[in-house]
Amino acid sequence: MKDLFVEFAYAQLPKWGEELCGDSVSYDKGNNSTILAWSDGLGSGVKANILSTLTSKIIVSMLKRESTLEEVIATLAETLPVCKVRKIAYSTFSVVQVLSGGETYVAEFDNPPLFWLRNGRLMHLDRKEREIGERVVLESIMRVQKNDWIVGVTDGVVHAGIGGLWNLGWRWEKIASFLENTVNDQLDALTLANKVIATTKRLYQDRLGDDATCVVAKIRLPRYLIVWAGPPEDPALDEYIVKRVMEFPGKKAVCGGTTGNILARVLGKEIEVDLTSLQKDIPPVGMMEGVDLLTEGILTLATVLRRLRKGVELEEVIYQRDGASRLLSLLLEADEITFIGGRAINPAHQNPKLSGELSLKARLLEDIVSELQKRGKIVNLEYY
Repeated sequence: MKDLFVEFAYAQLPKWGEELCGDSVSYDKGNNSTILAWSDGLGSGVKANILSTLTSKIIVSMLKRESTLEEVIATLAETLPVCKVRKIAYSTFSVVQVLSGGETYVAEFDNPPLFWLRNGRLMHLDRKEREIGERVVLESIMRVQKNDWIVGVTDGVVHAGIGGLWNLGWRWEKIASFLENTVNDQLDALTLANKVIATTKRLYQDRLGDDATCVVAKIRLPRYLIVWAGPPEDPALDEYIVKRVMEFPGKKAVCGGTTGNILARVLGKEIEVDLTSLQKDIPPVGMMEGVDLLTEGILTLATVLRRLRKGVELEEVIYQRDGASRLLSLLLEADEITFIGGRAINPAHQNPKLSGELSLKARLLEDIVSELQKRGKIVNLEYY
């Protein structure tokens, strides 16, 4: 079975009149598993935020180190600050750990039960009670597969509309029906989380009676991308790199006029130029069968880096036609990216302030890699 990828997102709103949300979410993706945890702190505002943040972060960091649930709960009991008014240290939690093969562990304490959906239908989760310290935790094991959804909400979502549009609130069963009617294979995790929270806000008539959070994990296959930027230092490697790019099991992008010409020569194909993609300061893209994107090099990469640093998101560029937007779209869509940088130096691209070994293109690639890693991408950079 191919390794599965957990596409994770969440959306939340604070209680009406509060600056901070009292719910918190933590996430970690390791080599063999993905851990997500969410927590609802006692009350609302700053105190609740502190309680829930500590809870979710402690859970994720300890499970990442393979601590037992007993150790996690003991640490929470020792660490959480006690409320001076209520004389208790209390915070709900839910945690999901998905292994790369699909086996999934779930532990829930005082949160609304999570939703597990497959093919647009709610799946049964066999929960078993387990008493740990003074807490009764519900544990379950399931095996997720491609296009499954795991959705968690806090009380603020379940109670949306209570005493107003709906006397009994949105309720768990109605949320389940909403999810069954909403999820599809094309939908992404963030859009679903936003839809749930937008509905919650509407049911509260914009005045939330409680903090509201929706956590979404979409299970799918990873998206891979390879980007070849620059000819190798040794021309004898041309055919090797072209073969590697064309046999890559994912999307393919080639940056640089010389690099594109090498690809065309080795494959015996022609490059067609798409003049409709021409924009000021961004040269047009090329088209070739078997390659998802052919762009110019330095100017396009520099624009991509500038937009990454500005925090540009996928929805801002996905429908743009220029080369930089299209390359950025591929980068933001991908989960794992391999960059192949050529060490052949174009004198026109050399920065005299840098050492002779470091071309401007190499610096651009390294900075782009750094920005993508900040966004949680798995990125590999190789030079030839």
